[in-house]
Amino acid sequence: MNKKRIITLVAMIALIVTLGATTAAGYVSANRYKTNLEYNYKRAMGDLSGCVSNIETALDKAAYANTATQQNGLAAKLMRESSMAKSALAVLPITDHSLDNVTKFITQVGDFAMTLSTKVSAGQKITEEEYKTMKDLEQYAKTLQSGLQNAKTNIESAQLTQEFKKTSEDFTDFPSLIYDGPFSDHISQLKPMLTQGRPQVLQGNAQNIAAEFLGVTQDKLAHTQDTAGGLPTFNFTANNGGIRICVTKAGGFVSSMENARDVTAESLTYEDASKKARSFLDGKGITGMKETYYVINDGICTINYAYNKDNIIFYPDLIKVSVALDNGEIVLYNSTGYIMNHHDRTIAAKITADQAQGSVSKKLKIQKRGLALIPTPGLSEVLTYEFLCSGQNNERVLVYINATTGFEEQILILQTSDNGILTK
Repeated sequence: MNKKRIITLVAMIALIVTLGATTAAGYVSANRYKTNLEYNYKRAMGDLSGCVSNIETALDKAAYANTATQQNGLAAKLMRESSMAKSALAVLPITDHSLDNVTKFITQVGDFAMTLSTKVSAGQKITEEEYKTMKDLEQYAKTLQSGLQNAKTNIESAQLTQEFKKTSEDFTDFPSLIYDGPFSDHISQLKPMLTQGRPQVLQGNAQNIAAEFLGVTQDKLAHTQDTAGGLPTFNFTANNGGIRICVTKAGGFVSSMENARDVTAESLTYEDASKKARSFLDGKGITGMKETYYVINDGICTINYAYNKDNIIFYPDLIKVSVALDNGEIVLYNSTGYIMNHHDRTIAAKITADQAQGSVSKKLKIQKRGLALIPTPGLSEVLTYEFLCSGQNNERVLVYINATTGFEEQILILQTSDNGILTK
């Protein structure tokens, strides 16, 4: 083969390789675009489902709200969730009229809430007919949430349209409304209280802290990309990346640890997990924490602990511990809430528990009461009396009454099942 033919052959090969690379790059780009689009749709569906769930919960609580402060707070939440739900709906790839009834429902929830807020602010009382309307809206919210759970598994445009058509049919008889018109995700917006004034630690010292926490030697850890933002941390991995642990740069506190291993069996009970978690905290020298709620998912029991002192529960100071139910291993630890909020506080109630009890709805039967510090949507804290009550249909309800003003601050519905105790 002569030199000229060799050069020509090389050039052809180079061209083929270039075209192949270009085609592959185009395919990768198109695939990435499709993936991003599906992610946006999934996120919108998740946001919509979360908003509808919050609407349902707020309407459920509204039946027990007994003061203007709490009633206005719930109305504001309904308006906010309604607005966010409409934003999520606008992202979904549906171009026909499948969403009309759903959009109408969400819009009217917001308008109705605004009307009630205006009425309550003017010193007027909510009527029994309006309470009935709230319960009707709650039932429609439950129906919509059920439909959304089915639609979340079908993200493609045609499938989504079909699912929403089914859901919208349940809203065909939705009545025309006649009217005149926390605990929040506050943690990420705050500066960490526990680390204020604490000295900065070196990376090597942070690695030692992480190794001691895990019970391994320092050489078993690998330093990975650090976290900046409101809570700067040194980050490390162990077990070939299967374990991730973060240590605050100020003060050297372990803020989180996660072992991503699979849990394939459930041989332990919640009671076993509770003992394991308590033993773990004691072993780390973490005291003064009171177990509050727990949930079991995928063979893992996650238990929430709140700081407790002088018979006051400090809910912002939160630590989460997850226990694998196959062997009792601690697979997750998160003290971000505690690090962000824990500090010395000087607090005292201005009214008695009996006075606060007068603000609790007569529809509730009080079973237990005590002092509790809770976070507010305004990124602050408020001392309250916590009343554990039983409500309609044997619902367990927590009512929080401001220990200074006597106004309702928060209402939570307790959900108890074989998988745990949570609030909504």
